[in-house]
Amino acid sequence: MIQREQWHLTEGLIFAHFAVFILSATMQGSQQALALFPGLVTSRPWTLVTYQFIHGSSMFWFFISMLVLWIMAKPLEDSWGSPRFLVFWMVATFGASVTAALIGRPLFGDLGFSSCLLFTFATLYPEVEFRLFFIIPVKVKYLAIVAAAILVYSSLSMGLVDGLANIAGTSAGYLFFLATRRLPTRRKIAFELSKRKANIAIRAENTQAADRNQAWDPLVRAADTRAREAGVVAPEDEPLLAELDAAKDPTITVCAPSEFGFVDDPVCRGCNGFAECAARRIRLNAGAGTQGPS
Repeated sequence: MIQREQWHLTEGLIFAHFAVFILSATMQGSQQALALFPGLVTSRPWTLVTYQFIHGSSMFWFFISMLVLWIMAKPLEDSWGSPRFLVFWMVATFGASVTAALIGRPLFGDLGFSSCLLFTFATLYPEVEFRLFFIIPVKVKYLAIVAAAILVYSSLSMGLVDGLANIAGTSAGYLFFLATRRLPTRRKIAFELSKRKANIAIRAENTQAADRNQAWDPLVRAADTRAREAGVVAPEDEPLLAELDAAKDPTITVCAPSEFGFVDDPVCRGCNGFAECAARRIRLNAGAGTQGPS
C-alpha cells in the first residue's frame, strides 16, 4: 500500500481559500489588496499568487467551489504525488497571472487554476459524472468542453494576440500536464522501486544460498561416496545430515532425485532446496534401511 506524504497541497489550498474568504468577510479592502492589477505588480508581487483566493460573498457557491476543488485535485495529487502537483499548481497560477499582467488585464478569482484542473481531470477521468445543481447528471468531459468554449470566446473578444495569450496563460497548467503526461506516476514509481528492491533481495538470497551450497558441496560428495560404498550412513556424516535437515525449506518443491547435480548444475548451485536434495541423495545411496527424520 502506498502512503501519501505527510503534507498535502490540496488540503493546504482549501485552507487558504477558507482563510481568505473569512478575512474578506471581516476586513474591508482585503480583496483589493489580494487582487492582481497590472500596474501594481512590481509593488505588490504577492498578488501574482493571491488573486486566486478571492471569491464572491456567496457562502453556498464558495462551498461548492471548495467541494469541486477537493474532488478534482485530490485524485491528481494522490496519483502524481505532492511535489509534482505543486509544480502543476505553480505553472497554472503563474501562467494565468503573468499573462494577465503582460496584457494589462486585472485578475481575481481562481479561474486559471480551476480551468487547468478541470481540463486535466476531464482528460484523465472523462466519464466521471457531476450533478449540476445536485440534479442534472453531466459527464466531466462535457463540462470541460463548455469551459474551453467559454474561455476561447471570452479571450478572443480581447483581440487575437491578447486572446491567444490569455488562452495559453489560463491553460498553462493543462499544457504542462500534456507535456509531462508520459512521466510515470507516483504509483508506478513506487511499484518499480518495490520490484527493484525485490530483485535485489532475491539476488542477495541466491548469492547467500550459492555460497552456502558451495561450502556444503565437498562434504556432501564425500558423505555420498561413503554411503554408496558402505551401504549405510557413516557415523561421521550424521552431523552433516542433521545440518542439512535443519536447513530444509518447506516452501521449496525440490526436483526428482535423478536431477540433483551438486553445484556443477547451475540450478542446484543457487537453489534453496540444495540441502534437502543432498540429504535425500545420501540416504538413498545408503539404502532404504536408514531413514531421515519425519
